Amino acid sequence: MKLKVNVKDVNSCEKVLTIDVPSEVVTEEFNSFYNSVAKQAKIPGFRPGHAPRQVVALHFKDEARREVWKELVARSLQDALKQEALDVIGYPRVESMEFDERRLKYKAHVEMRPKVKIDKYAGLSLKRERVRVTETEVNDALKRIQESHAKFQAVEGREARLGDFLIADYVLQADGKEVEKRDGEWVEIRDKDYLEGFSKQLLGAKPGENRTVTVTFPSDYVRKELAGTPGEFKVMIHELKEKILPSLDDELAKAAGEYESVADLKRTIEKDFENHKKVETERKLEQNLLDELIKRSKFEVPAGVIERRLNALVEDQIQSLLYRGAKAEDAAKHRDEIRKSLEQEAERQVRVSFLLDEISTREHVEAKEEDWNAKYESLAGRLRRPVEEVKSYYSQDRDRKDSLAQQIIFEKTIQWLKDKAVITEVEASS
Repeated sequence: MKLKVNVKDVNSCEKVLTIDVPSEVVTEEFNSFYNSVAKQAKIPGFRPGHAPRQVVALHFKDEARREVWKELVARSLQDALKQEALDVIGYPRVESMEFDERRLKYKAHVEMRPKVKIDKYAGLSLKRERVRVTETEVNDALKRIQESHAKFQAVEGREARLGDFLIADYVLQADGKEVEKRDGEWVEIRDKDYLEGFSKQLLGAKPGENRTVTVTFPSDYVRKELAGTPGEFKVMIHELKEKILPSLDDELAKAAGEYESVADLKRTIEKDFENHKKVETERKLEQNLLDELIKRSKFEVPAGVIERRLNALVEDQIQSLLYRGAKAEDAAKHRDEIRKSLEQEAERQVRVSFLLDEISTREHVEAKEEDWNAKYESLAGRLRRPVEEVKSYYSQDRDRKDSLAQQIIFEKTIQWLKDKAVITEVEASS
């Protein structure tokens, strides 16, 4: 249909279209709706298909308005964008509508793909941290394995000392009132406690002994009613246990997994550290690469795209809190705070997306058959599902597959940029 369209620029990537649909088109659409409905409409006093138009209109006015509006807005928007040769992203936001059976006029806020300005993106100068695994890291990992296989031996005839464990009951009092009671708790005597000085007050204790431990709860204590206040623990000690670490030998290596010896275990630990550090090093390198692209580029980003990305990030964060056990009402209270903290990240992700899209287009980066197969293999391994099942999951949904195609192209584009970059090896920052 031929439309009267007025285009007003908001900025380089946002426009407001005022669309005026010809009255004869609106009237024709209403008539078409009423004629269609009249053929089956059951109206008292009339046989189907024989009720006068005005009677049909009286009974189906609201439904007609909904259906005609939906049909005409969808069709006129498509025609207006084609008529004005506008390539928009997302779905236009319709507002300021004037609508009756003879007229439809409204405004549509549309977002355009930004014109990305970036010149030099091949041959960027970047730094990659060298991957080194220290002896201390390996020894600490071996120590944790020893700790996980430790045994606890009952001790008699001596007093409690640092490193011991006490099995005890306690009653916590605050402001003269009992606020908590526990039986059979394991308490490790350590140099440092979350409740400062708690376990050191149990040094020298013996089974059968009662001790009173006084503390001041930290200001960030999880129970807000106790934060910053003094408390008193009445402790009844039942048993004293000493932690016995196993020898760091081949027997421990075999107990820790399918290792033939301590040397075999150490090699595996070193390899795991190395692989983890390589992944982290590449993540940092790519982060710096993308930051450099943003610095070298210049373009406006549609506010609606950023808003949609921000909403998605906030929802992901909220779901993560719920998954970790937070209550829905507590997570909701932090929504505004979470939203504010993610605003810059949302804009950054949108900018990166447009930049990679621009570069991949210029350099003709495509998702080829071997790329799809590699991605399906990777996802199947990570999800521990058959490759054909993963392939079927994406093949059945067009949006899902398009999203994965974009992911493949962006990953290939980043690799292309890394291959073209001048990368200097540097020592890792401490």
